[in-house]
Amino acid sequence: MRAELSEIRASMRDGWLDEVRAEQVRAIVRDALADSSVRTSFSTDAGNFGFSPQGAYLRSDDGLMTMAFNVCDQVRFVASSAYGPASGPGDVNTRWGLENKLVFVTATGTIYDPSLTYIAALAYTSQSNRFIEVPDTLRVVYAQLKKDLGEGWNFGVGLLNVPFDLESEYIGSSLLTSGDWSIFNYRFGTGKQPGLGLRWQGSKTKFYSATYSQINSLDEAWNSAANLSFAVAGRFDVLVDGSWEQLERMSGAPDDPHGIVLGVGACMSNGRAQNPQPPPDTVLATPASQGVTADVRILLGGTRLQAQGVWMRDPVGAPELGWYAGANLQVTAFVAERLEPFMEACWMGDVPVEWIAQAGTNVYFDNPHLKLTLKAVVPFGGGDVNGIRQIAGGLGIATADNNASFIAQLQMKY
Repeated sequence: MRAELSEIRASMRDGWLDEVRAEQVRAIVRDALADSSVRTSFSTDAGNFGFSPQGAYLRSDDGLMTMAFNVCDQVRFVASSAYGPASGPGDVNTRWGLENKLVFVTATGTIYDPSLTYIAALAYTSQSNRFIEVPDTLRVVYAQLKKDLGEGWNFGVGLLNVPFDLESEYIGSSLLTSGDWSIFNYRFGTGKQPGLGLRWQGSKTKFYSATYSQINSLDEAWNSAANLSFAVAGRFDVLVDGSWEQLERMSGAPDDPHGIVLGVGACMSNGRAQNPQPPPDTVLATPASQGVTADVRILLGGTRLQAQGVWMRDPVGAPELGWYAGANLQVTAFVAERLEPFMEACWMGDVPVEWIAQAGTNVYFDNPHLKLTLKAVVPFGGGDVNGIRQIAGGLGIATADNNASFIAQLQMKY
């Protein structure tokens, strides 16, 4: 009996230990589940990842950390014809071929606070263009952090668009209807620079100003001898009719309401002692973009008209330093649900090629994801096309005596 009692006690003790171990395991599991419920960084909830017309997105459970990203890819065929004398055997003035013109990757979102937003963009281009001067390289072209201060005010830092012409609101070129590139922006645009910007937007008016160390220069360091001491730029828009949301894209929709937007912009740069000095036998000053611009946009549903005027010192498209006047007219219109013809003509005074025009059509197979652009670009005049003749990446102009270029481009954006 004693032996049997000892055996029963031993079995009871082993069972009690098993129960203790099981309870300890259950406690560890409960702690792990409780800890994971408050961690949102690696949540796999289907609501935290998805796809929208603007691109794919990620977000935390509390909604404070978000990221939306998309990719735009443009592949095109270019046939360029020049009228200059041929050198060597064959017709060297006629060129054609395919190229992967642009890959543009953007990421936007919020950090810790919905009022703190960011945007970062990488771009690759097969040839240099007006705004991406180093080809065949994936480079950072935007890096911005913005804080919403409330009551329509926000403050931004980083690599910013210079607020001057009406296209300085756009990130990249994929939304521009006029063949994806504006000739006006090529000749008179102020590009982007590292700086600080302050913006205010009301129901009918919008103002954006910023300061930099240079305009229209890739020398980003403060101690670069080519930089100026400081530069400022600003833009003011008045919404006569319509909505600000309509201006987020340059291409209207057939069912859009009517609207009118008036805008003015100005930029100014200031030199300093270490800037390169002009040759002693000239009166030219150090290059410094300065000027004023005014524009109007008329929104008629699927039809959009815009006119721009500018008076600018040392624009990129000028053959020499000085003040230049310019104007631009553009019209786009949906003639069918998926078919949008466009025309643009840009004038620049006192240059060998005063007029450059382009015309064509956009065909939307899956708006905004898949778009085909067919267009022709024609410079009217002879000689150097105002500093942009070798920039085939954007306009498709390959030589100084370019007669016309024909472009077929397929754009995918997801």
